[in-house]
Amino acid sequence: MKKLILSGLCCAGLLALLPETGFAHGGQYRGPGDTVPPGGGGGGGSTGGPSGPTTGGPSGPSAPSPTGPTTGGGGGPATGGPSGPGGGSGPVTRGRGASIEDDLTEWLYWWEFNKDPFIRLRDAVQAGGTVTGSDDYYIGTRRSEAKDSLKPTEDQILGVILPALKKALDSTENRDMTSSCMVAMAKIGVNHKDFNLVDIFKPRLKKNDQEVKETAALAIGIAAIAGEAEVEALTNLVKDNDKGRELTGGAVDNRTRSFAAYGLGLLAHRQSKIELKTRVFQTLKGALVDEWKKATYDRNIIVAAINGIGLLNVGTSTDEEKALLNDALGCLETIYFDQVGAGKQILQSHCPTAIAKLIGRDHEKSDYFKEKFAEDLQEKGKVKRSSNQIAQSCALALGQMVRPNEEKDEKKNPDAKYSKLLLDVFHDHKNTQTRNFAALALGQVGGVQNRETLLKEFEKAKTQEKPWLALALGVYSFFKYDEQKQGSIEPESKIAEALIDRLKTARNPSEIGALAIALGLNRAQDAADLMREMMRTSVAEEDKCGYLCIGLALMNDTRSLEDIRALLPQSVRRYQLLPQAAIALGKLGDKKVAEDLQKLMTEGEPNLAKLSAIASALGFIGDSRTIEPLKKILFDEKLGELSRAFAAVALGGVADKEPLPWNSKIGTNINYLANTETLTNKSTGILDIL
Repeated sequence: MKKLILSGLCCAGLLALLPETGFAHGGQYRGPGDTVPPGGGGGGGSTGGPSGPTTGGPSGPSAPSPTGPTTGGGGGPATGGPSGPGGGSGPVTRGRGASIEDDLTEWLYWWEFNKDPFIRLRDAVQAGGTVTGSDDYYIGTRRSEAKDSLKPTEDQILGVILPALKKALDSTENRDMTSSCMVAMAKIGVNHKDFNLVDIFKPRLKKNDQEVKETAALAIGIAAIAGEAEVEALTNLVKDNDKGRELTGGAVDNRTRSFAAYGLGLLAHRQSKIELKTRVFQTLKGALVDEWKKATYDRNIIVAAINGIGLLNVGTSTDEEKALLNDALGCLETIYFDQVGAGKQILQSHCPTAIAKLIGRDHEKSDYFKEKFAEDLQEKGKVKRSSNQIAQSCALALGQMVRPNEEKDEKKNPDAKYSKLLLDVFHDHKNTQTRNFAALALGQVGGVQNRETLLKEFEKAKTQEKPWLALALGVYSFFKYDEQKQGSIEPESKIAEALIDRLKTARNPSEIGALAIALGLNRAQDAADLMREMMRTSVAEEDKCGYLCIGLALMNDTRSLEDIRALLPQSVRRYQLLPQAAIALGKLGDKKVAEDLQKLMTEGEPNLAKLSAIASALGFIGDSRTIEPLKKILFDEKLGELSRAFAAVALGGVADKEPLPWNSKIGTNINYLANTETLTNKSTGILDIL
């Protein structure tokens, strides 16, 4: 398998290639760089990247550009937009000396953006997890409630963690420390009796550091405290009005406006008041429509506003909610069906997935949008399309909107035609990634007919297709089991048998990784012995070994605990494997893994990749017993600012108010091939931040 820059769970492999001065927002990397082609429209204008230090070194390869014309509507200048922080030299390989090409058709990109709802690590850890040697939670059984929950108490959060982060923030001007402390405090999302979070963040909007400014704006949204000061600040930043300019000490740059737009969406998602959601929508709609009409538009603001609207999380129980949801759908529909060139079509491709998040399968307008997305997937829509991203997003959206395919008879199941279409797209579409997403969508849609279809396709598939079909079968199994969670689970043994048979003969490391994840989602413990042996003998193949760890954890094979634990000492310098093994142990209920990780954090050199791997794993695990050791690291002046910044990252993760990472709401089911630099650029995008 290609040695990708993407690691299993925190993507520290990329960070190992960068100097310690550029870790940016405490960030991680999960996906491709900016894929908008040169001349694709969208001026970028003042969208400068963060003003971090130049990374230096030879430029690394860029992600493949989408196919289609290199000229777009909107009259934007012929540039691909800002290159990211500090001059932005791309990553380069060490060791073998060959440049690394990102193959965006690899299954693991989708998995990294979508893994959080499947793993749900904090649920396992903070419920106490499974003790070593337990055989709980095999197919058909349930894990009993544990008495030794590792969730931090309110006193620990408000009395220890939040004051410590504020003290650390107030004592530094270091960019890494400042950004990390703000995001960590925002994850907690609770005002202290002695200070309000917004009053901590707002002054830093005036800092002469782009990263600090945009992080301050985003932190207000992550905190999701819906006071007037918070909502007004984000609203004024998005609008770039006089009050917004007063907050920043001048014109609000487009990156900060984009981060504020994502922040508004995050804030609205967590709140229930329809008045607030309506206010947020009106602000985002105004920014989206105004920017869309400009001759020289900024694609970051457009994509942020579309995805912010998709985060509104509006119900349908009242007339006010129904009216707002219809307005939101109407806004996105207008943008989506505008006749524009290829550059703007890439931006339009965020609309189908945003619409799917808003209405899902059962809304009264779902049938209308399914029909329209199906037409575009077949290139039969009234609006002429040339962008592959449109088709990719339509396939992803149908996966979330089509009802399960239980009957062949379309009279009994009107949605059967969409499953048939997805199968046809998988067979015949010209674009590889559209075919991949169509296969995955069949698993997401579910139903006995799609199950049989996927099994047949898996059996006869080409080698490059098998990972996606395996993943689709795993996803199908996961959602079926999830529906049965209130009763006994009927094992999907036929799927398990097909996946195990292939695992026995598979040789490609990438395919083995996909099979491991699929078997984990299927809870196919009959595969555990084989997977465990593969894991023990493939430590040098970090991606393969790491995904075997995660697969074993997903199927809750507690017999693998000791073997995975044995990997930790071997993973100290294997920064792709380290977080995978650690998170697998946390998922399996190992009570020592967090303690081991915080010790590793201060042992040896404070290597950037090592610290990122450990901090992200600690944050995901959320073990309250690490609070005091991490607090000690936070204030240990003998350690560098970088080590202390990652201690802040980990503390924020431990005290996180939400069960899943805050940006998983954005990343889940997003079309990551329709990317902009503020969405993910390998260091400073919304989806790159820990």
